[in-house]
Amino acid sequence: MGFQSRSKFDAFDRIDLVYHVVHDHPLQASILTPKELSGQSSKQLPVVVFWHGGGFIVGDRLYEPWWSEWLIEFALSQSVMIITADYRLMPEATGADILDDIEAFWNWLYDTLPLIADSWTAQPDLNRILCVGQSSGGCMAVQSALLRPDMNIKAIVSMYAPLHRAVPYFTVPQPRKIMGAPPFPPRQAEAKIRSYIKSMPPEAVRTTGDPTDMWELLRCILQQGWLPRLIDARPDARLDIFAMMEQTNVLPPIWFIHGEQDSVVPPICSTAFIEKMETVLPRVPVLFSKKAGEHAFEATLTMKEPWIAEGCKFLMSFW
Repeated sequence: MGFQSRSKFDAFDRIDLVYHVVHDHPLQASILTPKELSGQSSKQLPVVVFWHGGGFIVGDRLYEPWWSEWLIEFALSQSVMIITADYRLMPEATGADILDDIEAFWNWLYDTLPLIADSWTAQPDLNRILCVGQSSGGCMAVQSALLRPDMNIKAIVSMYAPLHRAVPYFTVPQPRKIMGAPPFPPRQAEAKIRSYIKSMPPEAVRTTGDPTDMWELLRCILQQGWLPRLIDARPDARLDIFAMMEQTNVLPPIWFIHGEQDSVVPPICSTAFIEKMETVLPRVPVLFSKKAGEHAFEATLTMKEPWIAEGCKFLMSFW
């Protein structure tokens, strides 16, 4: 009998759908519904919208190693429908392109998905949405609420997200260890970035990137201060997340998670955003779990962890 590896998604039925098309390239979303609900009478399920991380450069919607064990456990315990979407990745795309994809997704979620799901036994309850994101996906979760406050997102989970990218860590080139890997020689790092960009076909669209194959490129981009440059390559007022907060003047409750030893996204990215919220939106409930650990330190933890159980309880009080 052959060995069959366990998938984090084994307990879910999966449907893949196209939510948008850019330059003939389909952008896909996956609907994950607990298998234990199959065959039951029709019911509406609360929804988790999940945005994957990867520095806006690598990963995809179902890249399993980065999916948190506790999030899967939480979703199953609450009979949740998870909806996770791909989006265009940099450097082929810009930050503004990614925001366009976020808006296209939410339009599809509200205008098209209900028509598709009308015949399903388990249907999404779009009045009960929790938006979750890891790393760059944490920015997208927060941006979702700022771009579309009409979507009635009940709560957000922002995990180690670069919510304040104007910090010197992102803007000033400096050799540094990232996730334990030694720094690249600066000239070699610059050459790697420029070579990749030069090789990109016109109007290229990429929505997946193997983190192992592209890890060196991502490290070079972080080390050489290219991340803000790539995000802002197409100017767009929506990219100023602090200004968007002031303009929209509304956010749902947010659970922030960040590792104290994060070498990819420094904790100040979360603390600075929280400080801004305290000034602009002082009445919005916030839970900040700042714990010992590296980037993505919580991915292997479960709901048995007391601080994660506290966070889940926080979410349930609003969702």
